[in-house]
Order: sequence, then structure tokens, then C-alpha cells
Amino acid sequence: MSHQEVLQFDLELAHLKLVVDNFLSEREFVKVLEAGCGSLSHINLKDNYYLVGIDISEKQLDRNSKLKDKILGDIQNYNFSNDSFDMIACFWVLEHVEQPELALKNFAKAIKKGGIIIIAVPNVMSLKGLITKYTPHWFHVWFYRYIFNVRFAGIDDNAPFRTFLRFSISPESIKKIANENNLSVEFFTIYEDFRQEILRKKLHLENGIWKTLQWLFKKLTFGKFELGLTEYFIVLKKKQI
Repeated sequence: MSHQEVLQFDLELAHLKLVVDNFLSEREFVKVLEAGCGSLSHINLKDNYYLVGIDISEKQLDRNSKLKDKILGDIQNYNFSNDSFDMIACFWVLEHVEQPELALKNFAKAIKKGGIIIIAVPNVMSLKGLITKYTPHWFHVWFYRYIFNVRFAGIDDNAPFRTFLRFSISPESIKKIANENNLSVEFFTIYEDFRQEILRKKLHLENGIWKTLQWLFKKLTFGKFELGLTEYFIVLKKKQI
């Protein structure tokens, strides 16, 4: 992929990192939970951290060499100790669990006061989100292999994984769950997935045509759904009181 194709994602990720760096600058040591960590850590920290990972896949945990502690378990029901982490990161995981609201409440229990929860998740309130939600897993595997050219897609615990993409992880729903669990929204940004950008450019859906399609889709869905804004980052902070 070209630099231009990932530019928006890079910018949004850079904004997220600024928020995280600002949080970390105030702490000499941080204990971090990477929830649903898989085999790739999205956390790039200095030497003042202790990284714990939890995943339901033993193979994925074995592939992750950055973890200090590894937990084979389910983020929806694992019994974390109260106030045990300074930061929890959950990147593109909540769409793969049946009851993501339970995972969010579990995070709220496990995070310390003043700690942050970083979430990256697809926007179910987008056309891409709806297609992903209502198509079968075999179609996702086929799409990864033959459209995105991911050779080992769906093999040996590699993505794509089974997807539920519940409406309880829509932006508004997560904000509501946060408010109910003593969490404030510190950062929020929504953007277009680079894979969708690549696909629509192949189909010559750009500039004025794309803007018209976005406007039309939003009008036809009474403003509830988006065509272009397919992913988002949100940072939640545990209130001190």
C-alpha cells in the first residue's frame, strides 16, 4: 500500500499516541493490560512499564514475545483484581466477542482511578460494519485471501476471526457504557479504514462521486449510518471519585 493510502490512519494513530504519551509522561511506572493481545502488540512504551496480555488463543499468546505475563482467558469474564492496571489497551478485539459490554465493565473494574482504557474498534454504524456484521465468517476469510491477498487468512489462529460486531460497541453505546461505569471520554476520533480506501479507489469511487454517495447513504438511513467513517479510537479515563 502507498503512503497516501494509509495517511489518514497514520494521522489518527499519531493523535492517539499524543494522548497516550501525555498520560505516560505523568507516571514513573505503568502496569499495562493488552486485552485480546494476539501475536502483535500495539503498545510502544519505554522501559517504565510491565506488560500483561490476555487472549483466548494459546497460539497467539505464544507468538507474543513482548509480554511479561500471559493470561489464557476471556476478557468478558476473566476475574481481574480491582484497580490493578494503569492502562488497558484493546485494539480491534471487541467486535469479536459476543458480549462486549461485559468486557468493557470488566475493564472498568480492573483499571485504576486516573488510569486509561484505549479502544480501537470498527464502526458498526457504517456500511462496512453492517456488511461485516451480517455476512458469514467464510466470506470474511475469502475476502482476506482473494481481495486483500492475505495468504494465511483464517488458518492457524490468524485473522479474520469470527465477528459479532454488536451494536453495543457503536460509538454512542460505548460512551453510554463509559458514563455508567465512572469513565470519562478523554479522546475520540473516527475515520475510514485504509482497506476500504484501497477498494473504493480500485472501483474509481473518489472525490465528488464518493462525497455524493456518502451524503445519499446518510440521507437514506436517516442520519444513523455512515458510508466512509468505518473505524474509531476512543480513550476512556477512570474518574478519581
